[in-house]
Amino acid sequence: MSKNIAYGLGILLVALLLYLGLVTNSNNTTPTGLGSGKLAPDFKLKTLDGKEVSLSDYRGKVVLINFWASWCPPCREEMPLFVNVYKKYKGKGFEILAISTDSSIDPVRKFVKEFKLPFPVLMDDGKVSTELYGVQGLPTSFLIDREGKIVKVRLGKYKEIESDLKKVL
Repeated sequence: MSKNIAYGLGILLVALLLYLGLVTNSNNTTPTGLGSGKLAPDFKLKTLDGKEVSLSDYRGKVVLINFWASWCPPCREEMPLFVNVYKKYKGKGFEILAISTDSSIDPVRKFVKEFKLPFPVLMDDGKVSTELYGVQGLPTSFLIDREGKIVKVRLGKYKEIESDLKKVL
């Protein structure tokens, strides 16, 4: 088997495992060293209508930061769960910041309309996802407590969001 075929098969296998939600970040950290107990780095990004939003604007709330893209199948699969959880817990001090890593805004607008996202959707500047948060795959989520500390890092579909959320609310 040639190197190119083996390399291609390896990439396909990782993509399939991510898609199936079988790969998780078992040590709950990122390549940048962010993980449980660490303070989540503050950032400023813009919403689809140009409003600037900072993570620090949400201090005192439990926040789920979700890095996603409109073309990502597991991202599409987990978003309805996030919408339901958000609607159920937003009155209890819970917020979601959905940070799109798409390179253009049009597919993001379509996605927001399709899934009727009721929470802030921000456009990544390319630095927040990679440099600040060390995101290496999509979707990646960070659950942050009321003091701004990371409670959990999740690579892949975040199926257990509601049970994790109950522990921090």
